[in-house]
Amino acid sequence: MPVTEDKVILELILNGSSASFAETLAVIVFTVIAALLSITIREYVKARITVKMGGSAMATLNPIKQINFGNLISVVLMTVFSASWIKAKHPGLSRGKSIAAALSAPITNLVIAFISVLLCDVIRLINVEIYSQTESTPFILIWVSMFFSTCVLVNIAFAVFDILPIPGTNGGIILSCLLPEKAGEKFLSFEKYSYIILLFIVIVCARSGVTATVVNAIATAMETPFLALFNLLFPAQINY
Repeated sequence: MPVTEDKVILELILNGSSASFAETLAVIVFTVIAALLSITIREYVKARITVKMGGSAMATLNPIKQINFGNLISVVLMTVFSASWIKAKHPGLSRGKSIAAALSAPITNLVIAFISVLLCDVIRLINVEIYSQTESTPFILIWVSMFFSTCVLVNIAFAVFDILPIPGTNGGIILSCLLPEKAGEKFLSFEKYSYIILLFIVIVCARSGVTATVVNAIATAMETPFLALFNLLFPAQINY
């Protein structure tokens, strides 16, 4: 994302960076909150779609009922490595419907990220307008903007890692549905090793900078149409 504050957040979450204790603590808190909210919303959407297509799932927006070992690991990985992963459950549907249900999870994350980008840019415009009149920016707006920036990065990371074709992810479910039946079952049998596989991938990608590059590229692509529109509507305000 082209704005300085987003680069700082991205660097703090993905690669680690020298920062004040308050900044680091804020990023951690915002990341945990964003991750938990994203888990609740995406699992609710996937469950509703699964039930609507005839499968079995529990659709609830109660985050307590969404908490399980896989979800907690996902939040920890997101906070530490800016990666995320929820232990995906096979919805018990036909292959085509299983693929649709699996795709609903990362798509939900991208929708949340897209909305967060819009809200973040609107808040920036408000910040610029207030600063132009008072030469100061309300403290609360800075933190709200930072939270939505974190939501963007968290949800993009969710979508990217969840679509990886690994047993235990929604990407793994999609791949198993595309393989011949016996091959798909054999592939899913490796699910017990999935935490180890994903943890290795997460560490390598996060520390090598691959995660930061991919997440930043997607976030920038999402923000581009909003920036173009804001440049057209508010040419003076957006140039900062």
